[in-house]
Amino acid sequence: MAQLLAVVGSWAWFHVHHPLGNLLSGDSIGRLLAWGRLAGLLAGLALLFQLVLVGRVRWVERCCGLDRLTRLHHILGFALLPLLFLHLLLVTLGHAAQADVGYWAQTVDFFKTWRGLLAGGMGLALMVAAAGFSALVLMKRLRYEAWYATHLALYAAFALVFWHQVVAGSDFTDHPAFKYYWVALTAFVLASLVAYRFARPAALLSKHRFVVERLVAESSEVTSVYIGGRGLSSFRVEAGQFLIVRFLASGFRWEAHPFSVSCCPDGQRLRLSVKAVGDFTRRIPELKPGTPVLIDGPHGAFTSRACVSDRALLIAGGIGITPVRALAEEWAAAGRDAVVVYGNRNAATLVFRAELEALVARSQGKLRVHYVMSDDPAWAGEAGRVDRERLVRLVPDLMARDVYLCGPPPMMRGVRAALSELGFPRAHLHDERFAL
Repeated sequence: MAQLLAVVGSWAWFHVHHPLGNLLSGDSIGRLLAWGRLAGLLAGLALLFQLVLVGRVRWVERCCGLDRLTRLHHILGFALLPLLFLHLLLVTLGHAAQADVGYWAQTVDFFKTWRGLLAGGMGLALMVAAAGFSALVLMKRLRYEAWYATHLALYAAFALVFWHQVVAGSDFTDHPAFKYYWVALTAFVLASLVAYRFARPAALLSKHRFVVERLVAESSEVTSVYIGGRGLSSFRVEAGQFLIVRFLASGFRWEAHPFSVSCCPDGQRLRLSVKAVGDFTRRIPELKPGTPVLIDGPHGAFTSRACVSDRALLIAGGIGITPVRALAEEWAAAGRDAVVVYGNRNAATLVFRAELEALVARSQGKLRVHYVMSDDPAWAGEAGRVDRERLVRLVPDLMARDVYLCGPPPMMRGVRAALSELGFPRAHLHDERFAL
């Protein structure tokens, strides 16, 4: 917000005190150019914000959670394009009117004679292409791997747009102090991106030498990957957090994916439990012990530190049990009151049932687990969905607890709606999605 006020305030000052007079209240040409420049400045600031959102900067991520930052990045990516096109439209119309030529003649003149305009056009073209590929991914018409490769071109687009701004934008060329501010802001964002997105994972690998120790089949769909290394007691991971991992083996090294730690870290090894839902995750059982692992993280605010009350309800659906299982272990070890409601299709695909029962046995009544099967005629227990009626019945003191929720998006939407109908306070609801 502070940067937005600084940029808009500087723009307003420049154009109110312009050598040719107040452009904001002057003729139509001045207003077109002024508002077109503002659209360009806002687009440039949004680009910097985009880099912060995907930069995995620790002090930013801790405030909101990486999943929310990533969703905001996706939304802002599509909202950014209208600002860029508005900038192009208004500035071209303004200069065309000023030169008394047509729109397309002015466009050609921009690219032929104006320094930095070709770079800006190329940057815009790359962003439009990236948005198109993102839309194809959302429609399931493009593989994630192909999208990721094309998405890297956005770094080139950012460089081209930055060059266009500082050599062609009059807010920069006419005001050196503002130009230096913009360059310093950009340098800070890029330094943060490099430090947290690239340098930190490389440093962690060098320090801890993460490797795959072994793989364990938890069910027909879920495989646990045990990761060892050096000095893992100093690698601080909390129950409920997730790691973005890249397995440095043939067929894996070009993809990085987020997986929750599925048991409390013990300083000796980490466990990630992965459900086979796509091409990458289906290949997890093919990993070999000794495979190096590049780890980015830990990430996530889905931890016990977020709990406001002294009791918790942990709701999991499907593979969403992974962070919930780790949190249940932490709460049971601490002797805190916790209830787990675990929704799944059928008993055959339940994961960690034996481990959860062992935690219940050791908790001296502090931990309770309820299983809810949505499609298992042979199941003698709770059958159906995790809905409002079932939550109130299974957890009568629901309103006095903090709720942790993780599962498939439809299930999470349903539970959130049920809690909202009950008047459950939003500040006591903690949820996190790991599809980055």
